[in-house]
Amino acid sequence: MVAELAGEDEGPVRRMRRGGITQSQGHLSIWIWLFIIGLIIPLFVYVGPLRLSVYRLVLLIAFFPAVFFWLSGRSGRIRLPDICVVAICLWSSLSFTVVHGMGEMYQTIGIFWVETLGAYLLGRCYIRTPEALYSMVRLFFILGIVMVPFAIYQTITAENIILTFFSKIGPTYWDNQMRPRLGLNRVQGPFAHQIHFGVFFLCLSGLIYYVLGYGLRWAARMGRMLLIALLGATSMSSGPLVALMAQLNMIIWDGMMTSYRQRWHILAGLSAAGFVVVDMISNRTPFHVVIEYLAFSKDTAYNRIRIWQFGLDNIFAHPLFGNGFNDWTRPYWMSDSMDMFWIVGAVRHGIPVWILWLVLFFLIFLPVAYRRGLSDRVSWYRTGYLITMFGLFMAGWTVHYWDATYVLFMFLLASGVWILDWDETTERQEGATDNAFQDARSVGYTRFPSSRTGEKAGKDKLSALSESASIGSEIGDPSFLRQGDVLREMPGSGFRLGADIQAVPL
Repeated sequence: MVAELAGEDEGPVRRMRRGGITQSQGHLSIWIWLFIIGLIIPLFVYVGPLRLSVYRLVLLIAFFPAVFFWLSGRSGRIRLPDICVVAICLWSSLSFTVVHGMGEMYQTIGIFWVETLGAYLLGRCYIRTPEALYSMVRLFFILGIVMVPFAIYQTITAENIILTFFSKIGPTYWDNQMRPRLGLNRVQGPFAHQIHFGVFFLCLSGLIYYVLGYGLRWAARMGRMLLIALLGATSMSSGPLVALMAQLNMIIWDGMMTSYRQRWHILAGLSAAGFVVVDMISNRTPFHVVIEYLAFSKDTAYNRIRIWQFGLDNIFAHPLFGNGFNDWTRPYWMSDSMDMFWIVGAVRHGIPVWILWLVLFFLIFLPVAYRRGLSDRVSWYRTGYLITMFGLFMAGWTVHYWDATYVLFMFLLASGVWILDWDETTERQEGATDNAFQDARSVGYTRFPSSRTGEKAGKDKLSALSESASIGSEIGDPSFLRQGDVLREMPGSGFRLGADIQAVPL
């Protein structure tokens, strides 16, 4: 049943064109398997004061192989987003040293590099083809199916049997009991907090709909996505639900406006107009309005608003190196929890890191969105990736990503960079080659021994194959296929943002 829900591997085995990867692309690297499964295993090993979870151990072991893989050029050329990640690590390390001193922070700095650059390079180096992305999403989906009975049980009984089981094996997370919402207990699962459970599964909605759902009927696509969405919703956390709502709105818009090539520009324009209208007719800012309507309660909404206000005060009080892990300035009655990922880096490490984080995100998001010359399948995959990342971007203004959700964010952000390197011309040529060989092999039999029909047909197929190869050599430059729309778009297909605009390579 799990295999049927997840779908089968698709397409022939191909090799990476520009990246130089020669492994079978229908299979995930062992590092990806260990990392993703390690995210849901709540066990720790303590080395002195250093806590090593399963996913941290995987990142530690894979760190230097991934760095060498990246520097060797086997994952494509080094791009500006890669440099941004290294710059974030360098400036954050300098900030920790200036604020706290190297003697106290060398372990923290090391883990920061492993979780930031290590998780990024894992997605950057080992998710390099459509087949690898499909296998990755299918693994996440299977893990979601496994979690369903545990989530239902905790929703009803408030007992976290996953943490109870692993606590008998070794150190694990605390069972974080929280007040029920809407009469339901909030599911924590194998994570540090209920928010993590929601972020982990709800952010996958776009990928599951467009990647696992490619080539399937609408009901099958929606059924798979709703299964994961309902699973993540059992966390009853408003922040992750923001990610879900953002993704659902974009999926619905894509389905309704699929015949319009400029639909995403239209959506951006309508969103900007809505922002201006709300700002004109409301006595509150659009940010205040959106936060209040998205939160479960007014207390939660206004707490997010106060975090933004006092967070900005702290940023501009320490603009260069931030405040590190020191307590941030706020009213005494406010919690010390800063539930806003996109400003936490600036509070801790200063405005340079704030700028680098936003530049990093959009240096990947926008070039992928404007990438031209993609096949229908890769366009669908690209749409799923972008919708998932948009959901994470929106949720990052209402929750903080740390621990498993932080490395998941870095990994997913890097897992779409391969789209910028993908050579669709070679993929089509190899697909035509595979089909021609299969056709040639299928015409070898005839029940008329005196004629040579089968042999002639076989020669005709092989001649067509040779002609296809010669044509392929003439169109080896991908720009040949980017002069116009090559394939007719299927309903609900991927982003066509500015299909006539040549993306600037990074």
